[in-house]
Amino acid sequence: MDVVQYFAEHRSEYYLSVYFPVALWLLVTLVFIIVLFKKYTFGDWTEEHPNPHSGETFDMPRGTFRGILTMTLLYVTVIFELANVRIIGLEEELHEFIVAFQMMIAFYFGSKVMHHVTSADRSKAEYVSESEQTSGSTQQSFTDESAAG
Repeated sequence: MDVVQYFAEHRSEYYLSVYFPVALWLLVTLVFIIVLFKKYTFGDWTEEHPNPHSGETFDMPRGTFRGILTMTLLYVTVIFELANVRIIGLEEELHEFIVAFQMMIAFYFGSKVMHHVTSADRSKAEYVSESEQTSGSTQQSFTDESAAG
């Protein structure tokens, strides 16, 4: 049986298994974003108590929108996969969406790993540079003392 034909014959199951959870998630996410706007963007910030996130998107904490987008994509993918358990053939219809989700996860976490690796390498390089400068200045002072003595 074709997926479209199945949904046409079982409309209420389709609504309950796909539309209702996605609509519920969108509603929860919208309320969450409104609360964040009220707290951070339109909050009662003064000169004595400025918003610490004033340089970020909508004056919200860093990574808020990235996290919301990631969680939304994850939630929708889980809903589609759960619907796929009950409806045979849905995965072929959603193949491009699943591939897009996998690519997003790979690029997101891959870029995070590379960011941490390069920052760790930078920290190590700074430490080595500082230790060489310190040992070089200690060696220089030792050489100066022995030449004077």
